Amino acid sequence: MTYTTSLKLGNEHQEIMNILEFYGSDIKFLEKLLKEVLEKNSNHDFKTQAEHFQNQFIIQLKNIDEIRSKILINKHESASEAKVHAGKVDERLVTDIHQIKLDANQIEKSIEEIRSAFKKFVAKWL
Repeated sequence: MTYTTSLKLGNEHQEIMNILEFYGSDIKFLEKLLKEVLEKNSNHDFKTQAEHFQNQFIIQLKNIDEIRSKILINKHESASEAKVHAGKVDERLVTDIHQIKLDANQIEKSIEEIRSAFKKFVAKWL
């Protein structure tokens, strides 16, 4: 096995968690806005389209939770490795966190697309 310093991972874990926290808050804000707009509009077409966004918000929050879980597992494994190997961790854990970061970046792009479409949707119905 190849080992590297555990410091590399600590910063990566926190950076990704911060991104996920931001986008989780963003989705919750959009959900709140959708609820307010739903209370003001009873049009059937509107409600059908609103349901699409509600589903997207749920999916993205689930995706965020899955990435958080992966980070916590990686963080736990890293801490265990660091204890056993004097502050060093298996390179596999570094590779894993890079994949997790790519997954988080994909979620970020998806949420930005959803937010843009949602803003257009709300503007149309207000």
